[in-house]
Amino acid sequence: MDYGTTKLIATDGLRLYGRAENKTCIFSFLLDNIHSYDVGMFLDKMSIAVRVGHHCTQPLWDHYKVEGSVRASLAFYNTFEEIDYFCEALKKIQKMFK
Repeated sequence: MDYGTTKLIATDGLRLYGRAENKTCIFSFLLDNIHSYDVGMFLDKMSIAVRVGHHCTQPLWDHYKVEGSVRASLAFYNTFEEIDYFCEALKKIQKMFK
């Protein structure tokens, strides 16, 4: 989780939600001004599975004044290389939308 958090917050234009000290390895984020569904669709094309939308927490997203987020969940079997690939995929998506 520490490695993933470090890599994600170093990604320009990425807004990470949920930075509690004792959180699980779930990353909810928005990327630049790209709609979460677009990010999710392009990640899917790169063989990266994420969830997009409200994640059953619509009042929370109403509070932040956003329509939803992209959510990536990691587990014990995910590798540093997969996290690196994920972050590189996000950069590719950013380039497509610029």
